[in-house]
Amino acid sequence: MINLFQPEISEDSSKLLHDVFKSKWLGRGLYVDKFEDQFALSLKVNRSNIHTIASCSDAIFGVFNIFNFKEGSEVLVPSISFPAIASAILAAKLKPRIVDIDIETGNISLDQLDKFLSKKTVALFVTHYGGIPVDIKKIRDIVGPNVMILEDAACAFGTYNDGVACGTEGDFGCWSFDSMKLLTCGEGGGFYFKNKELLIKAKEFFYLGLPAQAKSGIDRQATESRWWEYQLNSPGRRSVFTNINAAIGLPQFENLNNTLARRSEIRNFYSNVLDKLNVNYLRQDDKNVSYANYFFTLIDRRRDELASYLKEQGVYTTFRYYPLHAIKIFSNFSEECKSANLFSETALNIPIHQALNDKEINKIGSLLENFFAT
Repeated sequence: MINLFQPEISEDSSKLLHDVFKSKWLGRGLYVDKFEDQFALSLKVNRSNIHTIASCSDAIFGVFNIFNFKEGSEVLVPSISFPAIASAILAAKLKPRIVDIDIETGNISLDQLDKFLSKKTVALFVTHYGGIPVDIKKIRDIVGPNVMILEDAACAFGTYNDGVACGTEGDFGCWSFDSMKLLTCGEGGGFYFKNKELLIKAKEFFYLGLPAQAKSGIDRQATESRWWEYQLNSPGRRSVFTNINAAIGLPQFENLNNTLARRSEIRNFYSNVLDKLNVNYLRQDDKNVSYANYFFTLIDRRRDELASYLKEQGVYTTFRYYPLHAIKIFSNFSEECKSANLFSETALNIPIHQALNDKEINKIGSLLENFFAT
């Protein structure tokens, strides 16, 4: 089976993992520091604005503890979103307002925002669908300076809009390093806060509420007689990105440009095939954007039939994400979402990961030609 997602882990990761095991410290440490240095460099942001934790979902749930919005406040979110976002909004005792999408991008419809804005609106949580960037500057113009802009960039690591990395234009951004992502660490996540004081608050929240600059017991035992005593700045939980995660991911930074170039090459191949067949797909033709190409999304009314045909021929495809407004526990927070309905009935994500070889890409191309020729 040709996978939709597939990690590409080098021998260098195995060597670093061996070094981590020899060090006898598997938790957060030196390798995590190196990973965060490289991550900040890739995002073109200050190192003090980012932090890594156990998962992107943790960041999504935790961000509402950091902003501490008033109970009952409203957060706007596109219907085509990762379900954890709506769940996190409800868990924080806030009200999600589900907004329709722009069917040309899969992203939130900017034309719909005015209709949903109210005095209760405190934040907007956008998703950069498959690495296609939302126009954050336009959103800021629409929502004003007081509404927080939160960015789900889990699938957009490697996308830059006018040289700015997705996830770093708003007030908060988050990324995933799970086994399906462009940069994989097996598991893990990272987040960005524009406000560095909020970043410190988040670091403390995700490590039990301990002061961000607190020394470990091992460090304190050299100078303190009761090094096991401590105080907390606030209630918190524990979400840790480890040296093991970092060792898997670190070597991938060196190959990032090649990874992005390979995905772009595959996209161009699919685009040429589908253009000849007159089949629609999500366009990525903004000259000011460098795209991550996390998804390649074709659009066709025979989507279900195509997915079954490809599966029978050994190619796995899917559609992400099932609309929030169609999920029963969220449906009361939505008005009609015509574009999201149409998108969810016609869109299909096909393999575009960098581990695909030419034989596999040509096979997919031939299958698409055979299907649409009938």
